[in-house]
Amino acid sequence: METQHYYCSDDGARIAYRLRRRDHSGTALVMLHGLASNSSRWSELVDTLTLDPPWDLLRLDLRGHGGSLVRGRIGHAVWCEDLHGILAQAGYRRVVLLGHSLGAQLALHYAHGHPHMTAGLILIDPVVPQCLQGTLARVARLRGLLPPLITILRLLNAAGIKRRHFPTLDLQQLDRRTRELLRHQPDTRIDKIYARPLSDLKYLPTANYLQDLYAATAPLPPLADLQAPVLVLLSRGVKLTDLSQTQARLARLPNTEFKIIDADHWMLTERPDEARLAIQDWCNRRAVASQ
Repeated sequence: METQHYYCSDDGARIAYRLRRRDHSGTALVMLHGLASNSSRWSELVDTLTLDPPWDLLRLDLRGHGGSLVRGRIGHAVWCEDLHGILAQAGYRRVVLLGHSLGAQLALHYAHGHPHMTAGLILIDPVVPQCLQGTLARVARLRGLLPPLITILRLLNAAGIKRRHFPTLDLQQLDRRTRELLRHQPDTRIDKIYARPLSDLKYLPTANYLQDLYAATAPLPPLADLQAPVLVLLSRGVKLTDLSQTQARLARLPNTEFKIIDADHWMLTERPDEARLAIQDWCNRRAVASQ
């Protein structure tokens, strides 16, 4: 059974995470969501994933998102500190990190800073800044303008000029509606549903959203330094990044295998079974190899 927990950071932030403990499990799979998202991104996977032997499953709302919706400074350094505190509170010494998009970037940053804690990485469509195209590429070119804008927004928030209430985004329900739409209208562009800033801004403060963008366009840590085994799942039809360039960059990871799935960045929505089976197979092989 999955249970709700909270980690209280040194600066008073309350970070929400959910944990499904398995009897006699020695391994945890830790799930990190993407930009303007939350831990409900993993709800379906948690319900359907079959690992043998069973693993613990932990998913969190990154600071500034979902059940961890606070204002203030966020980004890879803060998220890594929160994650490290959560893992210590939960009693884990080594984990496999599973991240989507911005969450995959975070997994790489955490693995670089805490290699002794990282038993493996599963990266779903990681955002590689040098390979961006379209809207995010334009954001990357203007990245230097984001910090002063974020500072202004935070000052306005501190002065009391801010939204007080945010609805909860349930990505499992959104995925179901999207699949039904795609079944009847297969030519629908999924990025028009999942990459809409005005829609995203309903669920988190504007300053948080801009900090997500700033983090998503930040340089990755030196990939050749990361020694943990890595599975990279890439979407064949991705529009946010250049697929071939992304694969070439990530090939610098020393111990990596790739799987390409017919999707457009949101494979957990478009091809959930294929993604789940790829994750299961890799995790089960890692478990056998470690015995």
